[in-house]
Amino acid sequence: MVIQMIRIIYIATLVFLSTSCTSANDGTEPTLYPLNIEKIENIKTTSNGIKALADSNSKIHCKNFILSKKEVEKYFELAKKVQKSDYRHMLDWSPCFVTGEITLQNGITGKWSIHQYKAGTINFEDRDTIYTYCPNCKAKMFDKPEYITKPKN
Repeated sequence: MVIQMIRIIYIATLVFLSTSCTSANDGTEPTLYPLNIEKIENIKTTSNGIKALADSNSKIHCKNFILSKKEVEKYFELAKKVQKSDYRHMLDWSPCFVTGEITLQNGITGKWSIHQYKAGTINFEDRDTIYTYCPNCKAKMFDKPEYITKPKN
C-alpha cells in the first residue's frame, strides 16, 4: 500500500511538472496577424511624450517617451495586427504614448498612436480601429520605465 501511494505521488508529480513547463508561446502573447494595410506613403509624428489622462500616478512623466520618424516607420514595418480583446486584455498598458498621422499610397489618411510597451492603434476614417503590437521592435524607448519616471529638465 505504501509503495502504491509513493507511485501515485510520483506520477502526480510528473504530470504536474510536465504540464507546468511551457514553451515560449504559452498563450501569454496575443495571436498576431498581418497588418494588411495599403503601402504607406507618409508617416508624420504630431505629438511625442503624451501621458494618458486616465493615469493618475504623478511619479510617471512621459515627456521623455519620444520616437524618431525612423523608429515609427520601423514600427509600422514590423507591427502586426491583434484582436481588440487581446489588445485590451493581454498586452501591457502604458500611460505614455506618441501620436501621428499616416497617409497610404491610395490617398487614405488616418491617425495612429504607439504606446511605450509596443502596442498601438491606427484609425482610418470609415474603418474600424486597427490594433497593433510589435514584439520585435527595438527602439530604445520601448520597455524602459526608467525613462518615464525621471523627467529631463
